[in-house]
Order: sequence, then structure tokens, then C-alpha cells
Amino acid sequence: MAKSDAVMNNFYVPHMNGGRRNNNRNMNQQAATEMMYIRILSELCMNRFEWKGFPDSVDVRFLELQLLWRGLAVVYRDRDNDQIFAVQGSGSGHTNFLDEPIAFTVIGPDMKAKTLSAVPTYKKAGKGEVGERVDAQCVPIYPNYMRQPELDVIYLWAPKLAKLDRSIEITADNMRKTKVVAANENEKLTALNVLKQVVEGQEAVFVSDNAMIPSMMQVLDLSVDPLTLPNLQIAKSKMWNECMGLLGINNANQDKKERLVAAEVSANDDQVQASRNVALNERQRAAKLINKMFGLNVTVDYKEDHPALEAGTTPNGTDKEVEA
Repeated sequence: MAKSDAVMNNFYVPHMNGGRRNNNRNMNQQAATEMMYIRILSELCMNRFEWKGFPDSVDVRFLELQLLWRGLAVVYRDRDNDQIFAVQGSGSGHTNFLDEPIAFTVIGPDMKAKTLSAVPTYKKAGKGEVGERVDAQCVPIYPNYMRQPELDVIYLWAPKLAKLDRSIEITADNMRKTKVVAANENEKLTALNVLKQVVEGQEAVFVSDNAMIPSMMQVLDLSVDPLTLPNLQIAKSKMWNECMGLLGINNANQDKKERLVAAEVSANDDQVQASRNVALNERQRAAKLINKMFGLNVTVDYKEDHPALEAGTTPNGTDKEVEA
């Protein structure tokens, strides 16, 4: 028995298949759709907040990327460059009684690791002497009180949305091809011509041998309930809205036929605001510490593209109660 070519199977085949090991088209389509949703949800997460007051040396995109991927970004002033940076880092040393790391190790612009104090410390002194105070050198920024990145929400909801997307696509295909025709080899061409005329919408279908019709037109009906497709679309919309709510992004129930009452709108807004505060409070706390340590005027708030919506009205000034 020939030995399996590990290099071919593990490198070349996945490379030629677009980076995927499985050659099944349906599974590849599912994986591609899932990756699309991971990218879209990640972009939405990173673009929720607006930072102001940072110097040009701070890349806000990179800062939010670290909060999304690692759950931590560290702001410090680099003495060699006399610039303030927001970079990736990790806790170093012991933690204090508030469970705060006393120091952080960061990767500076020169690609050298640096350990910076995160809380005021005192250098060791002789007996009866007071050690020299060393002020904190950096400020950690966390994405939330639990200090956990939101990748769990993204990686949990992306497969669900992708699965519903594929279900909608497969259902739509099945609604177009709802019958299987049983025909032998001699009747195949006639069957194809009949089906072609049916697809083209011919008013009448003509065949040369009427005796063939009863034996040829034996079909297996694979008809799909016409309500399946809209129900899947409603389920996907509800799942998307639930995901948006967890991320603090405003969403509306577009599947409800009756008008949304003020109490329902208010309840949804309260849930969205609570989710926003989960991510916003830690960022604002870090901004205060950054301003105190580095003498800046950094602010962070949630981006509002349509302030009128938050005030209870639509952009054209009408009441927020709309028909969904």
C-alpha cells in the first residue's frame, strides 16, 4: 500500500483549495460565509467607539484591535522617542490587593520588550530610610470589567448566521428544483426537452410519442413549503438583532407587522445602552488615568451616526414609533 504524501495532503492540497482542506463545495461555502461574518462583526466591534485627544503617535485602530484580540492595550510614554504609544502588552509580576498587575511588559517601537510599573512603587532603602517613590509608568486599557475580549460573541454568532445563510440559499435552490424525473436512457432526451420547455414557460409542451409520457413522467416531488424561506429570513434577522444587542449596537425589530409602541422601543434602548456601558465604562476609566498621568485631554464615547434616533425621533423629525 502506497504511503500517504503528508506534504501534498497537508500543504499543497489545502493551498490549491483556497487554504481549505475539505474539497466539499458546500462545506467550503459554509466556511467562507462564516469567515465573512467574523470579519464583519469584528469591524463593527472595532468601530463602535470614538477616541479623541490622543497624539498622532497613538493608532486608535491598533488600540481597538488589541482590545478585541487580546483584551488589553497598554499606554505609555517611550523615553527614547519621547512619544506616547498604545501597544500590546501583558501583565508582569505580582498583583496587588485589587487584583491589578503591578507592572506590564510591552513591545516598544524598537521591538524590545520593556517592563513598566503600573502602580506607584518605592525603591528598597536602608533601615530607617524611606525608599524613593517611583510613579506609575503606564496605563492598561481593558475592554470590559471582566477583562475578556468579545471574540467569544463573534465566534459564537458567526457560525449561527452562516448556517442560516446557507439554509436560506439551499432552500431557495430547492424551491427552483422541486422534482426528480425518472426516465431510462432512451427517454432521457425527451425528458430533457420537456423540462426545458417547462422552465422556459411554454404554454404547451409537445412530444413526438404520447405513449412515452405515462412511463416517463414518474416524478419524486421535492416541493418546499413556501413559508420556509421567509421564516428562515425572519430567524436570521432576529439572530442578527440579538448579536447586535450584545455588542451594544442599536437594532430594530423589522419583522413585527404591527407598530412598535414606545415601551418596546424604550426596553430595547435600555438593553442596548446596558451593553454599551459594559464596554464603555472601562475605556472611560482608562482615559481619566491617561489624562492624569500624561497631561492629555483624552475622551472616548460611543459613536452616534444618527443622534436624532437616540433622542426618540427619526432623522426627518417624526415620532420614533414606526411600522416595522
